[in-house]
Amino acid sequence: MGTNLWQRLGPGILLAATSIGASHLVHGTRAGALFGYELLWLVVASHLFKYPAFECGPRYAAATGESLLAGYAKVPGPRGWALHLFLAGTVLQGVGVLAGVVNVSGCVLASWTSDPAAGLLLGCTATELASLAVLAAVVALLFAGGFSWLDHINKVMMAILAAATVMAFVPVAPSPSVLVHLVVPSVPEGSLVLVAAILGWMPTGIDVSVWHSFWTLEKLGRLGERADASDREARRRRLSLSLADMRTGYGLSAVTGILFLSLGAIHLAGLGCELEGVQFAEAISSAYTAILGRWMYHVFMLTALFAMFSTSYTVIDGFSRSFAESLAAIRPAWSSDRIRRRTYGGFVVASALLAATTIVYIGNPVTLVVAVSLVSLAIAPVLYGLNLYCVFRHIEDPSLRPSRATLVLGAIGIAFMASVLGVTVYAKLL
Repeated sequence: MGTNLWQRLGPGILLAATSIGASHLVHGTRAGALFGYELLWLVVASHLFKYPAFECGPRYAAATGESLLAGYAKVPGPRGWALHLFLAGTVLQGVGVLAGVVNVSGCVLASWTSDPAAGLLLGCTATELASLAVLAAVVALLFAGGFSWLDHINKVMMAILAAATVMAFVPVAPSPSVLVHLVVPSVPEGSLVLVAAILGWMPTGIDVSVWHSFWTLEKLGRLGERADASDREARRRRLSLSLADMRTGYGLSAVTGILFLSLGAIHLAGLGCELEGVQFAEAISSAYTAILGRWMYHVFMLTALFAMFSTSYTVIDGFSRSFAESLAAIRPAWSSDRIRRRTYGGFVVASALLAATTIVYIGNPVTLVVAVSLVSLAIAPVLYGLNLYCVFRHIEDPSLRPSRATLVLGAIGIAFMASVLGVTVYAKLL
């Protein structure tokens, strides 16, 4: 193909944007601020153990020419049970996740644009107004058809954020002795809920793997890669392209997750309380300005705002598209393009209105993000299992399926997440 690497990248960078926007900025820096490097291993573990689930999205799309939802529809058992489960998770999480990421976006925007004295006077009101402005902009862009625009600009902003994070980290890189925390697990006292939240939403929720299959099909179509079932070499080419894109974004997510936690441990130790409320954006920006100077404040805030904006965009697009596609799969009479567009648009408007109400009445972005992370963890083991079943049972060509090692890693990942969920529930009930 005569397409360069930059043009080929897309869905994988959207995956990174979805990840870095909330789980890294909120969970990563908070873990470092509260517990130093003790949870560094969890950033690695969450990416390692969840990797097979996220590989399933682009692999299934490239190998079959269908989204993972089409695979869910073929799972044995009561008719459409996997689709109904995914649809229920979409509805339950849609509003909470959207409210959480939009509220974080609003905090960044309010912290950046509000005068400090005005911020003290307005308090949460400034953040609420900023959040609602972000939500309105996201909805307007969705209906204007701006996904292609976001695909290009998102890559630039993710590159800037990654470069800025590396620049802030290198001058104060910790001693090699802290690397032991990458491989030696520890669960500090009082960290269990945060551990569960990180595992639930780092790099992001498992349901995003289904979104990734949507994005992959759209990207392949734009690159002129047709889903020709009879062309084995074309399938392999599409698979190679899609996996390279996914792994680039996934690797970017893992590295920046480690860097964000490290910056939290270096610069934000003792500021855990400030990372509980609307002041967290200012606290995080201090990790950059302390090393690179005040000029970095505006670069960081702009980039962090776009990171959160793109997360908000992909979240509302992903949940709305999942809702429309799930209903179309469950009820074939609703599968026409016209009905899908209406269903998609209806979910966008409804979830935006409910998210706005949630933001106004709950307010604290960290509370929202932690809550939806725990919900994400609760359904993750089932979706993980469905993904593995689909790629091993519904991809006809064995050479296009994952390796057996990937299956083993996936089984370990499911068991690990289920164990953390069980321990967290048990501890909360005591």
